Amino acid sequence: MLPWLQRLFRRSDPPAELRAQLPALLAEWFTQRRQAGKPKGLTWVQYESLGRPIVGNGWAVVEVMVLFEPTADGPLADVSQANGPRGVVAVFRYTRRRWTAERVVFNLSAEQVAEQFARHKSEG
Repeated sequence: MLPWLQRLFRRSDPPAELRAQLPALLAEWFTQRRQAGKPKGLTWVQYESLGRPIVGNGWAVVEVMVLFEPTADGPLADVSQANGPRGVVAVFRYTRRRWTAERVVFNLSAEQVAEQFARHKSEG
């Protein structure tokens, strides 16, 4: 069978695909977040994945530690708490047989975000 035809009919395994692609997906997610300029007055410096992803039906979340630095002339330049690492949750979507970087969630754990996604899916 032709390779492109095999790919077309192969069974996908979204969790396995996510684990295989996670380093590249996190890099894409980080670049998107950094370019978005939020939170205002902070620069995204580097990140580190913490633990394994939690995968649901069409979504995945990963806890990430992000190092922020205040921008030199920004509103947080004199705030000492703005300088340093902070735990956030990276959100990914699985659509059209591929994972994409979606967004960031602050002030919640990966388990809390996963619970909200699972509850939302069961209600909708």
